[in-house]
Amino acid sequence: MNKKILLTTLLLLILIPGITTAFTYNSKEFKHIIGQLDMQGHADHELSTCSVKKIYYDEVVEMLNGGKSEPEIIQSYVDEYGQAALRTPGGGTSGWIAWGMPAAGVGIGSVIVGVWLRKLTAKKAESKLETKAEWNSEVEKEIAAKTFDEERRKLF
Repeated sequence: MNKKILLTTLLLLILIPGITTAFTYNSKEFKHIIGQLDMQGHADHELSTCSVKKIYYDEVVEMLNGGKSEPEIIQSYVDEYGQAALRTPGGGTSGWIAWGMPAAGVGIGSVIVGVWLRKLTAKKAESKLETKAEWNSEVEKEIAAKTFDEERRKLF
């Protein structure tokens, strides 16, 4: 009889904590979910000083203890805040758009800079051509040189 009671007590002590496990901040499931959420830009803040992060942590623990699964919790935040709720965009159409926008921005910016540089170099080439004034005759060149010399002497 004592062996049965001892064995039953031992089994209950082993099984009950697994059955009634409440999720905490240290649970693997909790950490995995929190690792995916951006928390409105507060994901990298300290938990002890950030009230927004505390709210998110409490909500996720409450949902886990309420029986929601990881995909359900993630989807509830995506439904509420859109793709901005996640640290990395999802895989749907809006996720592909979110991944493609930075590349498109770099491409468009490169094209704009390239066009601007071409215009700038073309203007410099035109201004160099304009500054190279060709003299129609040697007499005009000598007159201009003498005039410049006289003006320099007046100023200095």
